[in-house]
Amino acid sequence: MIMSESIVDRQEKIRAKFASFTDPDDKWKFLLDLAREHKGMDASLKAEKFIIQGCASTMYLVPKFDGAKIHFEMDVEGGTTNPLISRGLGALALQIFNDMAPADILSVDPTFFQQIGLNVGLSPTRSNGFASLLKQIYLYARVFDAISKK
Repeated sequence: MIMSESIVDRQEKIRAKFASFTDPDDKWKFLLDLAREHKGMDASLKAEKFIIQGCASTMYLVPKFDGAKIHFEMDVEGGTTNPLISRGLGALALQIFNDMAPADILSVDPTFFQQIGLNVGLSPTRSNGFASLLKQIYLYARVFDAISKK
């Protein structure tokens, strides 16, 4: 992703990608590809305080705020199901939110992922885990937005 790209541009690229899928399985293939391409994160960052609660797999989300933008590190391990779908969902979220200003993150409609049809076919556990990930991203954005305004 180009760093100067706006969060709206990122959303539109993903919206167009999902609109191009002709087979319902295409979105799962896309998520699996994202999961395989995602580099993960250094094991030293995997602390309990960064675990996303409610995920079938163990998902870590570590924020780094430089005073202007939030950089997220994300990784997924094991759990009761194949972690690749969870990792792909996390990687998709980062395609929109990573390296963005807190106010930009907060400007994103939380129903965006439902609007592109991502929720269709997700198991309740995965859906809850993904909702928990998004909730945590928005929480970090609210905290860092408040800090940046002091």
